[in-house]
Amino acid sequence: MTYSVATNFDDKLPQRLAGLDVHELFGACDQTPLGHGRPRAVTPPVTWRQLARHVDHCRDSGIGFNLLLNPVCLEGREQSTHLERRLRRTLARAVDMGVTGVTVAHPWLVELARETALQIRVSVFVGIATVEAAAYWESVGAHVLALDTHILSRDLPRIRKIAASCQHAEIELPVNIGCLLRCPLARTHAARLSHSSRRGAQPVDACVQWCRELKRTNPQHLIRADFIRPEDLDLYQRLGVHLFKVVDRSCSTDALVERVRSYRNGRWDGNLLELLGPKGSPPRRRRLPIIDALRHLGVRRTIAAVRQADSLLDSSLPWVVDNHALDGLLLENGCSATGCDTCGHCAGLAAKAVRPGVHQSTAGTATRAGSASEISDSVQRQMTATANSDRDQPQRR
Repeated sequence: MTYSVATNFDDKLPQRLAGLDVHELFGACDQTPLGHGRPRAVTPPVTWRQLARHVDHCRDSGIGFNLLLNPVCLEGREQSTHLERRLRRTLARAVDMGVTGVTVAHPWLVELARETALQIRVSVFVGIATVEAAAYWESVGAHVLALDTHILSRDLPRIRKIAASCQHAEIELPVNIGCLLRCPLARTHAARLSHSSRRGAQPVDACVQWCRELKRTNPQHLIRADFIRPEDLDLYQRLGVHLFKVVDRSCSTDALVERVRSYRNGRWDGNLLELLGPKGSPPRRRRLPIIDALRHLGVRRTIAAVRQADSLLDSSLPWVVDNHALDGLLLENGCSATGCDTCGHCAGLAAKAVRPGVHQSTAGTATRAGSASEISDSVQRQMTATANSDRDQPQRR
């Protein structure tokens, strides 16, 4: 079992991860011709020169580096001779500086990367969730297939089938992204990230704002997320998965090291939310993209965004999730799409595991969520309302 870990481009990170079964770090460079999978506003600024230095530190620590070139949208420039020349130069330069892998989300980029010695990983944005999809990407030359955790993270039988079907490619699972399970906006968000990772994009991520508000107001969604607990990693290994991806590129170095250690040790004793998504800040932060905001939002909305900049970039939630109370999260036959309100498994766990936490706002005022009994009552009310709604629906003939 090895880990692919997001980098915040702190040159001390590779050394701190040495000896922790990390086979590669992954990150993006601002000077490549394609975007990646995070908004430009939340990732550290990186030039080719800074990338080369970071790759050197990775190599000195016995860790590879994977360059992200994984937008799902190429703006209709597939087969563009100009873009093809730039991509060939990008891949050649990456190989020359010691990059060992590349992550892509388009078969054309797989074709170009196959001309190099780079290990090719297909991005989670592609949405590989079937045996047929895995077979296609394996046939075009991919070496690693990152499965769609939005759909598969708890569908254990299907993960086993996909892993068993692969002839040469290895399966990888992200463990701590924390997106909504079977998120209805997953493809929309992936497309938006393809653009927001480039200069000139609208800096406010509406999908993240929607997701955060959903989790803030209904803590059941904290449990209905696509995370894998450190305690459950052995089970996924028995399914045939031996590569795991740890995020986030906008985390502090301490947070990234802490997460890798917890997954490697198979245990986490704290608040589960501390393992998910962004936490802390990278050592170098990008300036607020004021010009981009003015172009897309206008003066009034840009001023409002600047005033709320900390809250817009803050992904924390006013809840605490007791990780030990989530024992039994994984169902024996996996989680199928029968409807969360009908199942009620995650709702019951939320009532037991989620408790209010104190959230410090940017204004300096603390806000507190409802009590544990209120959470339980809220869960019960929503399940009752759903049942009543189903009963009142006229039967189809």
